[in-house]
Amino acid sequence: MSFVIGDDDTLITLTRSQASEGLARLAHACKRRLWLRVPTLDALTADDQVVDAIKALAIASERSDVRVLFDDQQEAVRNGHRLIHLARRLPSRIQLRQTQQDDCDPQACHALGDDTGLFEAIGWPRPRRIHLCAHRLPRAPRLARDFQTLWERAGTSPELRELRL
Repeated sequence: MSFVIGDDDTLITLTRSQASEGLARLAHACKRRLWLRVPTLDALTADDQVVDAIKALAIASERSDVRVLFDDQQEAVRNGHRLIHLARRLPSRIQLRQTQQDDCDPQACHALGDDTGLFEAIGWPRPRRIHLCAHRLPRAPRLARDFQTLWERAGTSPELRELRL
């Protein structure tokens, strides 16, 4: 089944074990923009399929816009994380920011592809539901506006900086 952003408004329900595959599918379908909002940098964003799809999008065009907004990165800093390493290698293409304390939301987990594609796993890592949709109106544009507002208030995490000696 093809997955083309903007073409089909069919809501696909995924199981928890299919979450990484669904997020990777959305990232592969993006032409230019992927905005990802997660409560923590964890196994979902470190999955090989997801990181490979994000990398492919990031290097596809110099105009690619990949943003990852997260609340907590402690486990990722402690144990390492493939997405952090990729963002360090492609800093002009992949941006990571941490939300302000007041903007933290442990229920928020979604990805927006080209402003209309949507992956949503509310309550991750124990989601109530996981959905994927190539053309999710009006929800995706509304989440994109909220994401942009949070992004403007967010900042870079000092723990994610690479120390070069």
